[in-house]
Amino acid sequence: MKLGRASVRSAIGRLLLVFVAICLVFGSVNFFSPAAAHAASKAMRRQGAALFHQKGCEHCHGVDGIGTERAPSLSGVGRALHKPEIARQIHNGGKQMPAFGNALSDDEVKQLVEYLAAKKKKVAKPATAASVPDSKN
Repeated sequence: MKLGRASVRSAIGRLLLVFVAICLVFGSVNFFSPAAAHAASKAMRRQGAALFHQKGCEHCHGVDGIGTERAPSLSGVGRALHKPEIARQIHNGGKQMPAFGNALSDDEVKQLVEYLAAKKKKVAKPATAASVPDSKN
């Protein structure tokens, strides 16, 4: 049976139309909503905060990353560095920070990055007893 050019074009046209319709239907469905993404990111930040404590980051960077004599404050790090830069710093170390790439899993690094990237505001270190002037003089 011999098909004419018009029949072939018509069949290709219908097939193309069905393909476009399928793409439009599935393209408009929101499989991963922004609310779900925010919830997932929030959970990652909580896990990162727990890891910050569990893995000993506080020993150098202080509670909640406010800084110590050993290491700088991490408040505002999310504004200063992008996520890949934060991950690279954790993994490779540098600027007096040791590398933790071999000590942390990829998931742990991602969780710490989410936690640190959310630290956008600079927070002043609380005054210590040694730095508060004595008002009794």
